[in-house]
Amino acid sequence: MISGLRSNTLSREVLAFASVGGAATIVHYMAALIAAQWLPVTFANPIGFVTAVLVSYFGHVQFTFQLKGEERRHRHRLPRFLVTAVCGFVAGQTVLLTLTSFTNAPDWLALGIAVVSVPVITFALSKLWVFRKVA
Repeated sequence: MISGLRSNTLSREVLAFASVGGAATIVHYMAALIAAQWLPVTFANPIGFVTAVLVSYFGHVQFTFQLKGEERRHRHRLPRFLVTAVCGFVAGQTVLLTLTSFTNAPDWLALGIAVVSVPVITFALSKLWVFRKVA
């Protein structure tokens, strides 16, 4: 029974993480594409990233991990989330720089691959470190 509840909770969290992450990814991609009208895509990408971080953090607090009241502890969780997000950004930016430097992939495709390349890692860090509920 308990393992079934844990499985249901994990399934719900994975679905919510994917939904929030999908929304943040769309925000990241669109903001970066808009900024890329005036900047090289490798400079526009950080603008998309910063915009998406806000969507992601508050979405995960509210919907993915459903933290309430004292559980939210933004002073504790937000710095951890930022470390996780920056690690994800560095990984994605590395993918983007690699694709734009060593392939003939169009910018829109290279950017798309970069922004969807790290969700598994960020989910694990978020679940086990950033938003872990303290008993």
